[in-house]
Amino acid sequence: MIVPLSLLRLVAEFPEEDLRRYVSHLQTAEFLYETSLFPEVEYSFKHALTTEVAYGALLHERRTMLHGLIVKALEEMTENIPHDHLEQLAHHAFQGELWDKAVTYLRDAGAKAVSNSAFLVALSSYERAFQALEHVPDSREKLEQQIDLHLASRNALFVLGDLARIAKHLHAAKSLAETLGDRVRMVRVFNFLNSYYGLTGDPELAIQFGQRASALISESDGPVLSVMTDYYLGAAYNKLGQYSQAINVLKRAIGRLVGDLRHGQIGTAGYPAVTCRGHLVQCLAAMGEFREGVSYAEEGVQIAEEVGDASVLVYVNCSLAFLYLLKGDLDKAIPILESALTTCRSSNIPVYIPFVSSRLGFAYANAGRVVEGLPFLEQGVEESASAGRLAFLSLSTAWLSEGHLLLGHLEKADVLAERALKIAKEYKEHAHEAWALKLLGDVATGHKPPKTQDAEAYYRQAFAMGLELGMRPLQAHCHCGLGRIWGVRGLPDQARAEFSAAVDLYRSMEMTLWLNRADASLRNIGL
Repeated sequence: MIVPLSLLRLVAEFPEEDLRRYVSHLQTAEFLYETSLFPEVEYSFKHALTTEVAYGALLHERRTMLHGLIVKALEEMTENIPHDHLEQLAHHAFQGELWDKAVTYLRDAGAKAVSNSAFLVALSSYERAFQALEHVPDSREKLEQQIDLHLASRNALFVLGDLARIAKHLHAAKSLAETLGDRVRMVRVFNFLNSYYGLTGDPELAIQFGQRASALISESDGPVLSVMTDYYLGAAYNKLGQYSQAINVLKRAIGRLVGDLRHGQIGTAGYPAVTCRGHLVQCLAAMGEFREGVSYAEEGVQIAEEVGDASVLVYVNCSLAFLYLLKGDLDKAIPILESALTTCRSSNIPVYIPFVSSRLGFAYANAGRVVEGLPFLEQGVEESASAGRLAFLSLSTAWLSEGHLLLGHLEKADVLAERALKIAKEYKEHAHEAWALKLLGDVATGHKPPKTQDAEAYYRQAFAMGLELGMRPLQAHCHCGLGRIWGVRGLPDQARAEFSAAVDLYRSMEMTLWLNRADASLRNIGL
């Protein structure tokens, strides 16, 4: 513990001359030593044990009083810069049993820790704030503070990927907000429940919460609540594969995120100006609108770098890499994902590791580095499942299946593709259901001899779903799959028609990798 002399002057009950003499005696006896002379003299005990013994010798009442004096002194000393001393103010207010001040300082210290990506430290502050609130008399303000602490805890836990504890905080907050009849806080709670159920595999319930939040918003509320609601609704529509709806609400949210809101967190774990763009990029990529998607991704990366937040930078880069994967620009996707994975590990952002791993494994596999990619594909599936994070698990499972298919492990690929289809249906992820069906067509085609009847049925089902959802890259892949089937059956005219349709789609989306492959297949027909 380091204590400036100026603080000692304010707390000690001695004249200046006596204080200096006592300090000098303690230095001579080697209990204290000077840690700094500039800009002011600071002291510390030489041994931590000395601190503990001295502190333990004080009666409880005396300790409480001294902590209270320290809070008063710190407030006087840091009147214009309390942010730099929040941790000390929070500690001494708690120990001094100044419960109202303790709640405020602990909450603010937690927010400061979140801004520094110290999420475990933030949770510790919030937990102590809850403890301090137990000593505060019952009032409406106390209930409001409890709700705000539950939601702040949710934000820290989100980045840590702890969905079980998130659920407890959200349901506690919902009960309190209902008790209060607090419309604005209820909107925030509904939005976070939207996010929670979207992540845990119930996107339809997620959308219901989003719609309930939207119904509570008043025109006089300003843009923040509307932005939050559109953001979480857009994310839920993305998970369902309802890309057109997602694009509409996400663009509406982005249109409001101007001025100070461009760099604001507005009560979320990230920065909506970045995360909205991340979801929008994923939706545009799924529909083959790659140029527009890259433009939004670059804006998101710029904002993430401006705010200096590692977690949202990882997220928007992961979305950009997803776009490059669908487009077939593997040489662009791989370095982005490698860097994102390094950042997740170095900055303690476990929530995004499964997503990054799956995408990186898929990129490696399609770049011919299948053996290298398989462990990343497995990690993505295993960590998502173990954390109960079911959103996108069907797509990660389908990608793992494709990895095994590329290695010639047909039975394993078949089992995983069926599992991906089952997960997608169970959790109503219609776009991922279409991808799983397309992959089942690929697996059926890979058998020797090819199971052409099964493959055709799978491709046609996938194509129909892709057409309904506007998934042009998937439609092009299905045309190629059907072209291969007609080629195996010895029907060159039908094969030529399918490959031609695929070539036209790939060319319109500038999917060069897949265009070249389809064009080569088209030229080889009849040779």
